[in-house]
Amino acid sequence: MGRYRDQTLGIRLTADEKEKILAHMKKAGFRNISDFFIYCTCNCRAFNFDLTPLLAVKNEMSRIGSNINQIAKVANTSKSIYRNDVFRLEQEVDELREIVHKNFMTIKDAKENGLHED
Repeated sequence: MGRYRDQTLGIRLTADEKEKILAHMKKAGFRNISDFFIYCTCNCRAFNFDLTPLLAVKNEMSRIGSNINQIAKVANTSKSIYRNDVFRLEQEVDELREIVHKNFMTIKDAKENGLHED
């Protein structure tokens, strides 16, 4: 016995968004957009992560890349590099590794513990 649905909900989409939604609907085996939306919104988890900390990763990677380029330029010009430059670069890579690990562990923990917004 089906449910009687007496409420409506309207949304506005771009043509591209509509096309993507309909493709997902068909791929999931739904024939009816209402059933697809109801299933997706009532039975699926929606995770909302603040990814701004990953900007630190991007910035650190950019800084390390610049330092590598500077060291390579000196090495190509003088045919040698300073041990201190390599040590500093190793420290920066270790810092980046720590930032990446901390941020991805936060995301992993949230996912494993089912933290999500309803």
